[in-house]
Amino acid sequence: MSEEKHFNSNSGHGEGGESGGQSNGQHADHVSAAQEGTQDTAADGSDEAAGGKGISRRKALKYLGIGAGTLVVGSALGGYGYKRSLRIPAHEAAKIKNVRFVVAGGSVGGLTVAARLLRAMPEANVTVIEPNAEHHYQPGYTLVGAGVYTPEEAKWDQKDLMHSSMKWVHDAVAHFEPDRNRVITARGNVVEYDYLVVGLGVQMNPNSVENFHEALESNHVATIYDLDQSIKYNKLMQDFRGGQLVSTYPRGYVKCGGAPQKITWLSEDYWRSAGIRDKVEVDFYTQRHTLFPPVPDVDNAVKPLIEARGIRNHYHHTIKAVDVKGRVAIFEEERPDGSTREVRKQYDLLHLVPGFRTPEPVRQGPLTREGIGGQLSVDRETLQHTHYPNIFGIGDGAATGAAKTAATIRKQAPVVVANMIDMALDREPVAKYDGASGCPLLTRYGRCMMFEFDYEGNLVNEWIYNSTRETRMWWHFKVHGLKRLYRHAMLNGFV
Repeated sequence: MSEEKHFNSNSGHGEGGESGGQSNGQHADHVSAAQEGTQDTAADGSDEAAGGKGISRRKALKYLGIGAGTLVVGSALGGYGYKRSLRIPAHEAAKIKNVRFVVAGGSVGGLTVAARLLRAMPEANVTVIEPNAEHHYQPGYTLVGAGVYTPEEAKWDQKDLMHSSMKWVHDAVAHFEPDRNRVITARGNVVEYDYLVVGLGVQMNPNSVENFHEALESNHVATIYDLDQSIKYNKLMQDFRGGQLVSTYPRGYVKCGGAPQKITWLSEDYWRSAGIRDKVEVDFYTQRHTLFPPVPDVDNAVKPLIEARGIRNHYHHTIKAVDVKGRVAIFEEERPDGSTREVRKQYDLLHLVPGFRTPEPVRQGPLTREGIGGQLSVDRETLQHTHYPNIFGIGDGAATGAAKTAATIRKQAPVVVANMIDMALDREPVAKYDGASGCPLLTRYGRCMMFEFDYEGNLVNEWIYNSTRETRMWWHFKVHGLKRLYRHAMLNGFV
């Protein structure tokens, strides 16, 4: 048995620089600058101009410093201008200063909307209802499971994310009473509103898989849709010495639909680097007909890459139950003729992803309707509720048909805020969400495909992403950049 290797997310990453040249100038000031640089070098003796001509390192650093300073000042002025551009005119803000904006849910969707409202109107009356004292960076769960993040890197204190101008109702939503424009909390508090944003997200549905809780309590099963479980999965992955990995993808809507694939692919790559890949079988079972159906171009690119690594993909299989004692995952396979059959697969390690559902106040309350799986019933463009015009939805719990990711929220939040403000000012809401979302698809350690797509599954901004290539650049952007964007841009209302 070969010795296990441990990954460092920064391994193999070097820093590179660009060298630039200046063309030979014919003006006296260019000649003077070169002479001045040579004279400075000769007098001091500590710097050397290359080839005895051109400017010295000291002079070059001086010019670079001036350039960097100009860039910083320019960026600061640009940032100030952008902040100002987010504000609505003062006379409009004065008209709706006392309008009560209530946000149900203090995760990324709710906080982004609340912060954006305060960017638009610094004196806005904004209340956020959120029970948790700890905020989890859920896009980081996969990275915790893969051992790239520590658990501490995937969480913050909720109080540190609440803008000082927000009123925080530290409680959970129990009931919505839209006909009376109020929310009832678990402790019986009544929170009245003029405009309501619902951002309660979705959660795992333990009832979708028989023996779900018992499976997660065993020593061979974990899921990356929970921080503690992500920690557990990382330990199971590192301690694994060979056998059968079974990884699952459920029926219905899924929070971060790429995550089950990512952790499967990263696990395979980890064991390959550890020298035990020939002792491991990797099988991925999905209810869908292919790996990434929302974006066909990406699916066509990623499937052969994954299959070439010996990962076996099984389509049209829905996880139904787990025989914990026998270590068997039980699936329902949908066959081409429309019939179904039971498929049983032995495992040594099971990455279990159940179905998802909205929290009870949404799925059993007055804000949903038939045929949308308990989600918030909204217009998919304006994000306005289909029956209650002073209610808007944001994020995973809204029935838009868009991907349930933080990238989706980044595109939705400005639309929600603009339309609520228009409504408050007695104007028709005109801002529209076009279904834009994105996904950093981690294909192996140090490699990532990055792409954005619309409602129709078309790739957008291809000139930026070159979406169907695995690159180290996008890996580092996912690991380091996106978290900063989440924390300092989205949660501060700069989207």
